[in-house]
Amino acid sequence: MTTKTKALLGISLTSFLISATGVLWGLFLPVGAIVFGLFIIFYMLGKESALFDEEQRLRRSLADKYASDSRSSQKPSDGTVPFAVPLRS
Repeated sequence: MTTKTKALLGISLTSFLISATGVLWGLFLPVGAIVFGLFIIFYMLGKESALFDEEQRLRRSLADKYASDSRSSQKPSDGTVPFAVPLRS
């Protein structure tokens, strides 16, 4: 669990405990429920977002690698675009 996830869980449990004592029950019970919902979302999507970030880093590095390879190997001398598609009339 990340720091954000642990903080949300702590806030949620604290809010539920405060509402159980009867002090400001109408305030802390909904706050605890909302923060607990956020905790569940963060907890369930934590690993997925880490995998997504890693996948995007890999794709970006591959795209940069192939872009630099293609730029160095194909430089047109007449200033045209190497892969231009002619427009249809």
